[in-house]
Amino acid sequence: MTGTEKILRHIADQASGEAAKIMESAREEAARLEEKAKAEREEILTAAQKQGVRILTDAEERSRVTAEAYKRRAVLAVRGKLIQEALDKAWEKILSLPDQEYFAFLYGQLEKQDLNREGELCLNEKDLERRPADFEAKIAEAAARQKGSLVLGGFPAEIAGGFILKYGGIEENCSLEALFESESDVLKDAVRAVLFED
Repeated sequence: MTGTEKILRHIADQASGEAAKIMESAREEAARLEEKAKAEREEILTAAQKQGVRILTDAEERSRVTAEAYKRRAVLAVRGKLIQEALDKAWEKILSLPDQEYFAFLYGQLEKQDLNREGELCLNEKDLERRPADFEAKIAEAAARQKGSLVLGGFPAEIAGGFILKYGGIEENCSLEALFESESDVLKDAVRAVLFED
């Protein structure tokens, strides 16, 4: 082997050793980068899982709250319907009372009014026909107790039940419709207390 060959051989051996070192360093760097990438991937997966759990938990909570709201609205709607049915039945019961009881109810309502003026009381057509014989005397007595006077009106009122008081050009609506409307909240509360003792 000549001197040149020995030099070339030595250079080749050195290059081979350097290449091996570089390859080993590259392998180590690649392994380190792979470990780092693996750790980052695990971190990303863990974060994604946590976020997924949070999203799922939030969605479940929103679904639960929404379901509860629908349930409350449904219960309130049913309660409202039951209350209205009870009020409708009360309305029908008053209108279908026997004459004596119905007019006793009207007298009770009349006593609650301010009757210390001159006026007339108007009934609907059905009530005009079925009124008791002493009806006019009783309404006059009720007004006289308050230093007023009251006579029966000559024309039927356009109401389902109850009466209208007329004083000159002023009318006081004491019909069942007006009574139920003005006492709506009180009546609903009373029915609610009976139906839903909570």
